[in-house]
Amino acid sequence: MDLEEVWRIREEDVYPRIFGPVSRGIFVLDQEVFGAFGVDDPDPRWLAYGVFEFSPTEKRTSWLYVTSGYSNPWDVAPKDFDPTGDSGEGVEFVLETDQQGDWAIVHLRRLLALEMLLAAGRIGNGSLGMYDRIPLNAPLDGIGGHLVDSVITVPSKWPEFALPSGQVMFVQFAAVTSAEREFAREHGAPKLIEKLEVLTKYPVAEPGRASVF
Repeated sequence: MDLEEVWRIREEDVYPRIFGPVSRGIFVLDQEVFGAFGVDDPDPRWLAYGVFEFSPTEKRTSWLYVTSGYSNPWDVAPKDFDPTGDSGEGVEFVLETDQQGDWAIVHLRRLLALEMLLAAGRIGNGSLGMYDRIPLNAPLDGIGGHLVDSVITVPSKWPEFALPSGQVMFVQFAAVTSAEREFAREHGAPKLIEKLEVLTKYPVAEPGRASVF
């Protein structure tokens, strides 16, 4: 058992079992996505990370965009794999949408790059935490006048999974408006989620929806 086999298990066995057949992918990170954060020399290994697209299934009407690579156990020898610990960073990320869109791939690649740069201490301090609020500085789908322009890290409904190298959990990005992001800042993300669950398709992103405030 080695890193290559762990990688194959995640992408060819685990992901199709959880999400269904891959629609498109993998859309790997590149120098440009890191350059947007002022980093021109990313770890070369990061350029193998990417995003898969999963189309709707009989059980799910949404489109799913899922990262792959952050759970790679790069610095652990196969003989030291711990199935009870974390595989790599122990996390992959999900963005769920009500429509197919290359914009979802673009944003998830950037968010993954942001997390890796934060965790590596290349920018800022520390990793993304649960319920962190992240402005995208533009409409989610790039269409002028649409109000959904931010994301919040939230618990995912998708199950944790085990690799020979350890455990992995999913963290989801919920798409919100600036007004909703401000509400979460003042009152806490769980309070916002209570409203989104009633008034929207949460956690499915709806780029063209109205703000709940």
